[in-house]
Amino acid sequence: MAKSARELITLQIGHYSNFIGTHWWNLQEASFVYDDSSTTDINHDFLFREGITPQRQETYTPRLLAIDFKGNLGSLPVDGSLYSPLRQDLSVNEASWDGRVELIKQLPEEKNEYLMDLELEDSHYFAQRDEDKDICMDDGINDQGTKSSSSTASQKIYDLSKSVKVWSDFLRPHLHPNSLYLIDEKFLQSGRTVVEGSQSNYGFLAGSAVFQREDVEDGITDRIRLLAESCGSLQGFQILADIHNAMGGVSQGILQYLEDEYSTKDFITFGITPPHLSPQTPQARAVIQATIAQSYSELSSLSGMFVPLNLRSHCLDLQASTTKWPHLNIEENNPYLSSSVMAAYLDTISLVYRSRNSPLPVAHIVNALTFGGRKIAGGSLAMPFGLGVDDYMLDWLKEGHQPRLISMSSGCNITVDPVSEVQVIRGLQSSRLVSPDTRLPAGVHYTSVSQLYQSFLEESEIPPTLRFIASLRDPLKVSTPFPSIFSGRLSYDGLLVPSSDSSVATSVKYTPCGAGLHQGGSIGTLLEQLLGSTQNLDVTKVPQLIDEGMDRESWSSVLEELKKLKLNYCHNNEEMESSDDD
Repeated sequence: MAKSARELITLQIGHYSNFIGTHWWNLQEASFVYDDSSTTDINHDFLFREGITPQRQETYTPRLLAIDFKGNLGSLPVDGSLYSPLRQDLSVNEASWDGRVELIKQLPEEKNEYLMDLELEDSHYFAQRDEDKDICMDDGINDQGTKSSSSTASQKIYDLSKSVKVWSDFLRPHLHPNSLYLIDEKFLQSGRTVVEGSQSNYGFLAGSAVFQREDVEDGITDRIRLLAESCGSLQGFQILADIHNAMGGVSQGILQYLEDEYSTKDFITFGITPPHLSPQTPQARAVIQATIAQSYSELSSLSGMFVPLNLRSHCLDLQASTTKWPHLNIEENNPYLSSSVMAAYLDTISLVYRSRNSPLPVAHIVNALTFGGRKIAGGSLAMPFGLGVDDYMLDWLKEGHQPRLISMSSGCNITVDPVSEVQVIRGLQSSRLVSPDTRLPAGVHYTSVSQLYQSFLEESEIPPTLRFIASLRDPLKVSTPFPSIFSGRLSYDGLLVPSSDSSVATSVKYTPCGAGLHQGGSIGTLLEQLLGSTQNLDVTKVPQLIDEGMDRESWSSVLEELKKLKLNYCHNNEEMESSDDD
């Protein structure tokens, strides 16, 4: 492990967060470099850890704890398969006693073609090795226990948009046996009114009560402790949390534990709301809305920085319009597709603190984007970046173009009263900076995209003044199993092709893109939406919320906390006082 890497532990809490996380880990593995002649700007030691199996085989697995409900793993064993050879079917002849034996078999979960191909690769990995022979890397498994990018599964084209049911249906990397923790749904049902019989309709307080169970709390915190003990220089945690259901309450318990036990570390929490929520009754809708509001209140107070991610234009309107990107085709009701965009954002923005050269400490990012009680920041993504096949960065900017950063945070306009921001631009090579025909002023020389773009913004006096821009050569590699969501106007390397070009469209293999974290007045607009909607909720008319322990006094406390959050974004108290009078 590189000495310069200060490790980060990733927590994925909830089913949709695990969809996003699965795409994210797949994207990271796709960016691994196995050829000594190739270079990368990414230091994977920040998020991955080395290990060794009982068979003395080296591994390289995510430094991860993924939390979900039982029944949401599909065919993935809860302890994975990396550290345990594939088991043979049991036989009645293997019983350790002579009495009558009845063997009951549970039918295995059906696997899609992609998983079956990965299983075939695993059979090479777990096969008995001949120590006197070299292992061919073309077998699809490298000596780190991860699947090589040259493997069969990477070369084939799959249509997983209809076959994926759970996140493990497209998980590529192997996970450590302690990387998964499953919560029994019956813990939620105890003494609760069930609405529509779905996990998404248990509220915040139900999840909070589940985490307070001794067995659940110990099971989760023990795994976090083991992850922390494996780090040489832990700098903090990045948390992906579902905030629309009981996992919001579970996340609160986990964050409180982190605050108590790792108070010197930094936490960035990404609060996730999936775009495909469609409650069928007013009560079910009220449970989701109340849970989202309480998650904003509780999780933002316990996090160093809280970043809401929601592809809807309104944080509580579940029928609001969805965010659109030019040249991307996304079905908001398909979690496999919608989560891929959020994963592309996380993979890109996180490069600012996991780059090989001069990574920015998470503490610096948190300090730059949170001050004066403003602990909520917004996210944005430009994918593709927008540069044409014949464009050069400097000329492109001078012609009035900009990376089209589109909000990932409930449609809030990130250009409203910007105060500070962090941006990452990836995948643009140095040859794309300045046209050979452009003559620069004496003494001016651009060596990186970040230097050029920072200089352009400063000369143009485009706010904010507190800005950090990082750039990396590595593009976003959108190989299998990343979905085909790109339009035909993109080249194989993610650059825009002129609309007049009649050439046959090709599939995108990788793409430059940009991502941002922003602090400014737009977050106040988001919180105003949130507060306005929650003030209209009457929790005393929702039986399930009452069963979970919500009463008028508790709800008033939630509203007060949201008002305090909103107040931090007001220029003075008059705006808040006038809203209280309405």
